[in-house]
Amino acid sequence: MKPININEDCKFLKDLQSNQQMAMYNLITSKGAVKLYTKGIKPNRHWKITDVKKYFGMNGNAEIFHSKLVKLHEVLTERNIVRSHIQL
Repeated sequence: MKPININEDCKFLKDLQSNQQMAMYNLITSKGAVKLYTKGIKPNRHWKITDVKKYFGMNGNAEIFHSKLVKLHEVLTERNIVRSHIQL
């Protein structure tokens, strides 16, 4: 898989620095919503994938975007697990 390109000015990175819990919550819920969207189901009638793409600063079709979100979640949770082991 290609490296994940994220726009440096995206809201997700700002939230990750200021309010990490909100950023992780948005990542987890968006991951599920995009997976539904790849199956042809909109999570709600006002939901737009372009809004999610803008928040995360990424692009691509629904399948590629979902795989990027999954990889981003894996990287961030792995990093947090390593941090918690170091602090112990």
